[in-house]
Amino acid sequence: MSSAAEIDALEPAAAAQPARDLADWARVLLNGVTLVVLWNHVWFSDLSDRSLLDAAEDGSLLTQLLFIGLGLAMAAALRRLGLERLRPLASWPLLAVATWLAITIFTSVEPLLSIRRAILLVIAAMLSAGILVVARSARQFALTLAGAALVILIPSFLAVALVPHLAVHSPFDVQADPSHTGLWRGVFPFKNEAGAVMVIFIIIGLYVAASASRLYGWALILLAATFLVGTNSKTALATLPVIFVVTTLCRVFRGTVLRAILLLGPVIGFAVISVGSVFIPAVKDLLDSVLSDASFTGRSEIWEFAMENILARPLQGWGYGAFWLTERTMYATGETQTWVNTARHGHNAYIDVALMLGVPGLGVILLAYLIAPLRDLQRITDGHGIDPATMLFLRLWFFALISASFESVLLNGNNATCCMFMMAVFGLRLRASHRMIAA
Repeated sequence: MSSAAEIDALEPAAAAQPARDLADWARVLLNGVTLVVLWNHVWFSDLSDRSLLDAAEDGSLLTQLLFIGLGLAMAAALRRLGLERLRPLASWPLLAVATWLAITIFTSVEPLLSIRRAILLVIAAMLSAGILVVARSARQFALTLAGAALVILIPSFLAVALVPHLAVHSPFDVQADPSHTGLWRGVFPFKNEAGAVMVIFIIIGLYVAASASRLYGWALILLAATFLVGTNSKTALATLPVIFVVTTLCRVFRGTVLRAILLLGPVIGFAVISVGSVFIPAVKDLLDSVLSDASFTGRSEIWEFAMENILARPLQGWGYGAFWLTERTMYATGETQTWVNTARHGHNAYIDVALMLGVPGLGVILLAYLIAPLRDLQRITDGHGIDPATMLFLRLWFFALISASFESVLLNGNNATCCMFMMAVFGLRLRASHRMIAA
């Protein structure tokens, strides 16, 4: 069993006494199932199914049932342990995000659709925060993460070997890209989703090795790295070395300004490389001389289309979840109808936030998800080293922010990177609050 200090690191509101306890088996089962569902809950998708081309305004019944069921179970567990443990999350930046999201739901072009999709996001946020409270200790938390990761990894490898038509991209995929043929996706719907989760597993493996078991941790790293190579996910492969170089340097440079430069520099750099390749001529010319496709798989047309629609509703946006994969977008008529109308998302989280919540909403998101966690990191470390739990949260947070320049991962409750990003933001907030309480 871990020490009291380790337990406090994961249960920040140590001053609050829980009403009742939960058995270890119940904690591990709830957190394990929750993690597996947050990482991927639609296994072995048949990508030759032409219904994938239809608008998805009705949502997935399986997704709704899973999230509602897990949400009720997590709510019961949190109530039993004491809801006051989540009180530090009521910070003004996070409350500002919730407030603006609520406002834009009611100004949405499809209010009912926005409400339904926002409920999924709220449940995913509660689950991501609840995992931190339900875990009894750092060791239990680490081993639960490792066990849940194996539940994903082992079937993924077996599927590639035994049922490749359900685990490997093929020319028969209805949204096939010829360059994707033969790339692994395992139990995931797409190889990019698989690649992102493999990076998450590598980050988790390092945490497990540092806080629970070197054997389990490095075994997880080896398996995830092997599968990541099989996916050939460009975003994941490009961001992985950046994550480890920058976060390792954060152990060396402990000052607020230096850490801010280290962490924000790559985030801004990736944003310039992506969007700048379309909208800034000087950047485009420079990148064209170095890279054959600076947008990472030709997303330029999608970004141009999204920007046109951001300018159409710059203040309130179109509404949360009320743009991509809706009938208004997919079946538009006239000169605006192109292949980009059928895109699942904008392939850039910052553009998607501005598209859904307006430019003011993007500002609020950056404040709560970028600036506030940086402040929390400095409060936690206070000029000292970074412990394993804080490093886990830092790496997950940083991975999401640089991935956001190429994938929509900041406000998508049905996305593994988004859920781990929220867990990281909440983890840093809870740990920073605990520091202040303990002082």
